[in-house]
Amino acid sequence: MGQTVDILTQSLLQLAAALIMALGTLAIARLTRWLGIQGDSAARAAFDDVLNKAVTFGLQQSQQLIKQRGWDDAVVKSQALQLAAPYVQNFPDVLKALKIDKLDQAHLNAAILNALDRAFPAAAAAAAASPATPPPTAPVPERQADLPALAAAIDGA
Repeated sequence: MGQTVDILTQSLLQLAAALIMALGTLAIARLTRWLGIQGDSAARAAFDDVLNKAVTFGLQQSQQLIKQRGWDDAVVKSQALQLAAPYVQNFPDVLKALKIDKLDQAHLNAAILNALDRAFPAAAAAAAASPATPPPTAPVPERQADLPALAAAIDGA
C-alpha cells in the first residue's frame, strides 16, 4: 500500500512539474511576443549557454542537499534555480542582446527563473552524467574507519 502511494505521489509530482514547465514555456513565449523580443539565433544560443552554466553553478552549490535528498528532489531543483538566477545577471551583454534587460527587476527575475526552469532538465542530466559526479549507487561509509572493510567487500564482489 505504501509503495503504491509513493508511486502515485511521484507520478503526480512529475505530471505537475511537466505542466508547470509547459505553462512557464508558454508564458515566456507570450511575454517575448508581447514585448517584441526578436533575438537572433546567436543571441539565443548564448543565452542557452549562460542558462546551462547557471544551472550547473546552482547544482554545484547544492551538492550537500543533493547528497541528502538526491538529484530528482523538488527542493534540490528549487535551491539550484534560486542560486542560479543571480549568476545569469552576470552576463548583461547576453540579456541586452535579447532585450530582456529592459524589463523591470521583478519581471526580469521571473523571466530568468522561467528560462532556468526550462534549461534545468538538460543541464542537470549533463551534470549528473559528468565523470566528476560519483555514481548514485556508490556506497558511502559512515566513518572513515569503515573504508578498508568497504573496499574489501567491493573487491570481493
